[in-house]
Amino acid sequence: MTRACSYTVTAGGYVLGVLTVRESNDFHDHIEVCSDCRREVVELSPVARMLAPLKTATRSAHLN
Repeated sequence: MTRACSYTVTAGGYVLGVLTVRESNDFHDHIEVCSDCRREVVELSPVARMLAPLKTATRSAHLN
């Protein structure tokens, strides 16, 4: 995990989809110009994909 940019801490929330719409839009604009954050998103995306089924299962369990 790189920490060259102070916004890299937002990358995890971004790939997990837990940011507000405004935060997500702002970070999306930011990664267009920041290679450090763009790299962080690329590195974290596989983990987010692996966690996605757990998120769905957790939501389903709470609805029952």
